[in-house]
Amino acid sequence: MINTKFWELASLEKGLNLDSSESLYNIFRTLKINEDLKGKTANNPYETLESLKKIDAPYIKGDENLFYEIYRRLNEMSNRTLVEYLYFVLSQERKNVMVPEYLFPLMFKHVSCAKTVFVNDCDKYGVKLYDLICENTNTTFYLTVKNNVLSKLLPILYKSKNIEFISPEIYTDTFTLKKFDLIVSFPIMGGRELNSSSDFISRELSFIAAQNLLYHLTTSGKLVILLPAKIGFGSGDAEILRHYISENYKVEEISSLPSRVFYPYMSINTYLLTISTGTTENICVKKYDLNDKNLVEKDTRLIFSDELEELNAWNVDILFSATDETILAYKNSPVKKAPLSEVAEVFRGKAITEKVDGGNVSVINISNISNIGIDYGNLETINEEERKVARYLLQDGDVLITTKGFSIKVAVFEKQPKMCVASSNLCVIRTQSKLLNGTYLKLFLESDVGIKLLKSLQRGTAIININYQDINQLEVPIPPLDDQMEVVYEYRQGLDLYVKTINAAESAWKAIKADVQKKLF
Repeated sequence: MINTKFWELASLEKGLNLDSSESLYNIFRTLKINEDLKGKTANNPYETLESLKKIDAPYIKGDENLFYEIYRRLNEMSNRTLVEYLYFVLSQERKNVMVPEYLFPLMFKHVSCAKTVFVNDCDKYGVKLYDLICENTNTTFYLTVKNNVLSKLLPILYKSKNIEFISPEIYTDTFTLKKFDLIVSFPIMGGRELNSSSDFISRELSFIAAQNLLYHLTTSGKLVILLPAKIGFGSGDAEILRHYISENYKVEEISSLPSRVFYPYMSINTYLLTISTGTTENICVKKYDLNDKNLVEKDTRLIFSDELEELNAWNVDILFSATDETILAYKNSPVKKAPLSEVAEVFRGKAITEKVDGGNVSVINISNISNIGIDYGNLETINEEERKVARYLLQDGDVLITTKGFSIKVAVFEKQPKMCVASSNLCVIRTQSKLLNGTYLKLFLESDVGIKLLKSLQRGTAIININYQDINQLEVPIPPLDDQMEVVYEYRQGLDLYVKTINAAESAWKAIKADVQKKLF
């Protein structure tokens, strides 16, 4: 619970009509310059202000009586409370990304085994880090500060023999010559290094930090680092960095965190990696969820290094699917299976730029797909020459699947009088009719196993994002065609009964409502 005194004090500060950072800096620095008056209060504002001016305190702006009242309240606070208040004020501005308290123990669980600890951007951890430093007096903490105001104030407030503030440039090869037993890092996410001369695998700042900080581990050191989830599945520099780390270091733990962990500052999936010196043998893989502002361990697996090499990824969903009981039962079943690329053609839908009423080509969007099929009566249209859309034109029996959005939807296209294409948020699977029936494939993809396999291809963002090329590698069942058609026939009979029942129920309900309305007046 937030201390109500903090709210009152913050309100008083606003009365000075100064920028909050300027106000905080002046008051805190004034307070710390005047250590002799710590815990004491002059009889009146005039005496206090005159005393402060004599010791060359920073220039006092705004209303002097108000300044004195703020100074008096701050003067009575302990250093810990001052740190807590400082973070409270800055949190109201929401300019500084903060690590939530429930994630803090996960990031710093190895502190007790370390003599030297490096924490970059220590201003992201609030008063919890202050407490940790005070509890571990035999450990030396090396800290960097990103926030401008905090870079001036924290060295004043963190007065301890086991703290050293160092250069914050973790994204350059001239960062430091020191090595550490433990490095805890929450690097910048999304930015790119513009200095192309740097000798790093990637230009992305978070990846630069990972590579650079690994150079600064002692022989028994550990790096605990937050990275965007694409480190687990991305191609290009993300893939090269994965291989580099796997081949030169020991990957101990990969934890998938939910996208809401850092809300409202950002909403992306992140991985918390624990990497140490040595050789990767087995990896502890974890998946966390949020439950009433608590981090809950949803699943845990121990994956061997050869499994990791075979998958060529650190995608947590894929790693879990490799040991999921339902998927293992499917993979061990006697039914014939094959990668989708061997029995079907997979391609993306068309990117649509301009829609028109009454166009000559209909477009199927995600919103047109329901649990009973495609709503052909409400399709948007475009005007386009047939030759320009020929490669996208849908054929009877094509399977459509969402590759973006908030849920996985699957449907089978039925030939229409007008030319039809799928939008770019859909993927089209055109099966070889003599080997795999489209409706049978739809039923498999909508099954418990199919959904899990599709989710394992999920590329780690808060919404669905499946690369259509990855779908090519999906292993699907290929039983004899007669067996497939038997399942399809049973499904269609059930679907017809379901639709008729729903329509009858809706008609009856409309009749009841109409009858009731007649009796209202």
